[in-house]
Amino acid sequence: MKLCLLSLLWLIGLGGGEVRAQFSAKWLHDPLWEDGKAEFNIYDAQQARYGANRASEVIHIHVREPFSAEEMVKAEAGSKSATYPVLKLNQILRIPTGIYVYQQMHSAFWRTGNAQLVKATLTSNDSCGNTYKEFLARSGVGGWLRPGWHYEWRTYWEGMARGREVIHAPAGAIFYDELPMRVRTIDFTGESGTFEIQLATSIIGSKKDNIAFQKAKVDWSRSASGEIQVTVTPSDAGVLTRAPGKRERGLPRDEFLVDGKPPHVLREWHQLDGGVLKLKRSLRIDYWNYNQPGDLERALGSAQR
Repeated sequence: MKLCLLSLLWLIGLGGGEVRAQFSAKWLHDPLWEDGKAEFNIYDAQQARYGANRASEVIHIHVREPFSAEEMVKAEAGSKSATYPVLKLNQILRIPTGIYVYQQMHSAFWRTGNAQLVKATLTSNDSCGNTYKEFLARSGVGGWLRPGWHYEWRTYWEGMARGREVIHAPAGAIFYDELPMRVRTIDFTGESGTFEIQLATSIIGSKKDNIAFQKAKVDWSRSASGEIQVTVTPSDAGVLTRAPGKRERGLPRDEFLVDGKPPHVLREWHQLDGGVLKLKRSLRIDYWNYNQPGDLERALGSAQR
């Protein structure tokens, strides 16, 4: 019986590892992230909302942090909590829609040792109300046997005002909103490659999510100039679109353009719902120390990496 259980755990681990092997954890614990600064990327963007693209600005912040295993938040200096290092990505979206503005932030945390997502949160506010979502990775034996997330939500929509549930996932599954980080961690050995992943829906929206998983094909190749193009083609693109919005002008896939050399900075992202991100500025900066009058100009005047 014990041997059967060990064999089952080994097979589960192998299945997840086969998918994750295409994404390298090496990127997350690169010494680059040990300089005490963040990568602060500012994108000119067109973001799809209500069936139309809206001129907007999107910011991606990558930074390494010590993470409290008990409270599942950043550990403060002098903390006595058990900690482990994570790589955090904050995606900050400010999207005008007619007379009012969507302001949203998706925050994700990956363990640097194995590149597993341990937590993701979403805040969304507009002139109608506020929404908060949280996903925590299942842990312990239950997490090994049936990987997935504990999902909790608070929205301003009737019928989904509050709740929690367990989301079971295929081994190695990732969320759509992880892609801006994940595509940078691909093992880019050689000139091209292709593999399949299990991809979950986006959670960037004000409503409670109905999480679904589907196969998606990842292809990458180097251009003559050395940049790398990555495409992610889901089996059903309509399932993954952000809400609110209609997928009227989108692509059948996501297209990413990243630098050919590490850390493979994301230059462009053409999204399957029709949205587009194009890099305007990329800074290495301790942005939390830039909060005084005139610091915006000081930050933007700093050397561009």
